[in-house]
Amino acid sequence: MKQKLQEDLKAAMKAGDKLRVMTLRGALSEITRVEKDVRRDASEAEIIQVLKRERGRRDEALEFARKGGRQDLIDQNETEAKILDGYLPAALSPEEVKAAIAAQIAAGVDQVGPLMKSLRAQFGVGLDGKMASELVKQALAPK
Repeated sequence: MKQKLQEDLKAAMKAGDKLRVMTLRGALSEITRVEKDVRRDASEAEIIQVLKRERGRRDEALEFARKGGRQDLIDQNETEAKILDGYLPAALSPEEVKAAIAAQIAAGVDQVGPLMKSLRAQFGVGLDGKMASELVKQALAPK
């Protein structure tokens, strides 16, 4: 994954795509920071976590840009988010997560913590934690 990011960065530099260069450089610098922290090469899962974190930052920046009415920043952050989405695995649909939650509840798990832990174990880095947390809370809410 890191190799692909580096190759795409070189291609973007040759093509003169400044926004893609900036986005990929930022992601690669975060990956390098993680590698320095753990003193080894980052695993595929760690790289995906970094990319998800970077994607989340773009979402947050988009929210502030919309509140401020800054169309230039809205366009920039939307483009950066699309670039990062190209490297992230396909997100799970809410229906898939709901089915897994229902199966866990049927098996007797009735608390948020253990449910979230089993979902992370089942889906790994493909799980959107925020969406899963909301669905778990809805499923456990008294009817």
